[in-house]
Amino acid sequence: MRIIISLLLLATLTTVDILAQGPPIRLDKPIMLGSGQASLRSMVDIVDADAGNYAALLMEADYNIKRNIAVGIEVPWVFSDFYGSDRPGDISIMAKYQFIQKDGMGKSTRISSKIKQMFPTGRDVKTPVVGMGHYKTYVGFVGAYESLGLGIQAEAGYNFVPEDSHLSYGLYKLGVAIPLLEPSFPVNQINVYLESEAMTMGRHEGSAAYAFYLAPGLQYARGKYTFEATWQFPVTQKLLFEYERNWSFRFGGRMLL
Repeated sequence: MRIIISLLLLATLTTVDILAQGPPIRLDKPIMLGSGQASLRSMVDIVDADAGNYAALLMEADYNIKRNIAVGIEVPWVFSDFYGSDRPGDISIMAKYQFIQKDGMGKSTRISSKIKQMFPTGRDVKTPVVGMGHYKTYVGFVGAYESLGLGIQAEAGYNFVPEDSHLSYGLYKLGVAIPLLEPSFPVNQINVYLESEAMTMGRHEGSAAYAFYLAPGLQYARGKYTFEATWQFPVTQKLLFEYERNWSFRFGGRMLL
């Protein structure tokens, strides 16, 4: 029976790109849906930071122009007494191109390039999501290895802020997912995640600026719906005051259209 289920999942892998693990929670996904397919995602980020606490409702949508090309948009709405009345944060648009796809028996490897353009639609507080006050361009790569028993995701890129270069930073992410249930079709899976994030910036006031965060998470995927929650905390951080955060809790869900 397990062999039959594995073969069914392999067939699904090569047609609609559904894997044993759901998409990562804090990383982007390199895996594309079929041409003409789309997904919607809604998340709430609650952030505790010395510069000011806030909650942000993040609404995302992506659409696959072709099997290996996707575009998307992200619209954050920020709630904060510290930053003033409720209002939009920095809106962004995104494009991805998947240039490596290797599928095997119950496993798959994908790598995509990514560009993301953020617009200064939020408050000018030099804080990501809430409002940078400048245009910001992200260029990077996203990769993933997925099997029936393990998922590994990685992302690396750089955020350019041309109008204020000391706000630019490198971003590096790594995540591991382990499914808790037996593989099934249609998908009915609980995934445990451990995701990490590192940031590097230029020297500030004569000192190097960097940070490293960990984020354990839990995800439930059933059919075309996914629900997830994750808590992120710093292991070490020495960044610009506006960039540092004490902890961040994210929860929400997504669906395939």
